[in-house]
Amino acid sequence: MNKNFYQVLAIILIAYIAFVAIYISWGLLVINNRNATQQWFLYTHNNTVYKLKIADDESEWQKGLSGLKTKPANYDGMIFIFPDKRIRSFWNQNTYLTLDILWLDNFKIVGQDVLEPFDKIGLQIVTSRVPVNYVIEIIR
Repeated sequence: MNKNFYQVLAIILIAYIAFVAIYISWGLLVINNRNATQQWFLYTHNNTVYKLKIADDESEWQKGLSGLKTKPANYDGMIFIFPDKRIRSFWNQNTYLTLDILWLDNFKIVGQDVLEPFDKIGLQIVTSRVPVNYVIEIIR
């Protein structure tokens, strides 16, 4: 092999490394700015696509879907995004709709529960059986 071949190969390799570095940097920037631009998350479960509100901070986790008396026309539920994996508990205080709860470990469903309306059965608490970092509430 001649010298020109190795020079071209080195240029291609450097260009590839630069492209990967720029792509990764841009991707991290998009992830860090997600809250400012992205409000919805699409999730497919049992061949149905659900439009979910994103809850990724303490105030959104506490409020969840409480207070809703009818299913909204523009979304199907909520996804709770947590920074770590823990056993999670959800309750039905001020919840007037039946909710399917999906417990997820890195987007793999590891459990499922139903949270009934407070006015029908009183206080109900459901808890994940294993640590999870995502929880989805789907309005029935």
